[in-house]
Amino acid sequence: MRHFFKFIAVFLPFSFTLLSEEEIEIVKVEVATVIWKDQATSEKFEIVDENVLIGEALSLEKIEKPEINLETIVNDKEEIVFDFEYFEEIPEFIEEDITNEEVINIPSFFRVLDRKEHELNGTMRRISTVPDLELGNHKSWYQPLKDDMSTPYILISDQDNQCVVKVFQARFPRVHAKCAMGPDSLSNTYIMSKSEFNVKPLIGEFKLDVEESEIPKNKSELYVIDEQRRISLNELHYFDHPRMGILVGVYSYPKEED
Repeated sequence: MRHFFKFIAVFLPFSFTLLSEEEIEIVKVEVATVIWKDQATSEKFEIVDENVLIGEALSLEKIEKPEINLETIVNDKEEIVFDFEYFEEIPEFIEEDITNEEVINIPSFFRVLDRKEHELNGTMRRISTVPDLELGNHKSWYQPLKDDMSTPYILISDQDNQCVVKVFQARFPRVHAKCAMGPDSLSNTYIMSKSEFNVKPLIGEFKLDVEESEIPKNKSELYVIDEQRRISLNELHYFDHPRMGILVGVYSYPKEED
């Protein structure tokens, strides 16, 4: 039988730690986009050859859970190194040594959640039967609820309906949704990785180096959603347009019991 280790070192990822519930407010955000096909409207839309949706946006991180072999996670100091990113709950023998206070597991921020963790799966199945409605991107993630300046726009879609969303705290929680269809509205947008966002306070705003092209751009109708609104948590909000729409749900974490 293996001998007991002298001590256990716990290395927490940059975006993951153990905190008391009062120290930070965390929300789970879920966003789904839709496109309306062949919808009749009397509204007139601007015809342009270019549009800039936003200067910079954060691309959600994607990662696969590794296989954990407890026999091979010992370093040369005979310390067990745990990455709590992949634990559903803290092992009892560690939890007892860390604190006697009530703690919650802080999830990794700005990381794509598995579809099975979505809150809107049932809603999306129901609206998928609506005539002339095409489902677009559907993403969910955890994030801290911070002020406007400290919160990034999240890239939801870079396809036909290009969309970014920001969820932040003012006096009350707010959502700013920006979507565009028509000319490419992200060609001048710097798409940040999570690592770049983490160091942004040190280096300032990112800017994309774009060379001017002499090739004429095709003009097309521009459809835009640019709306900010105050929200309540644990509710579903819909941002509407004759050509597209975006559903946003912002939920408390830990999830409130019914």
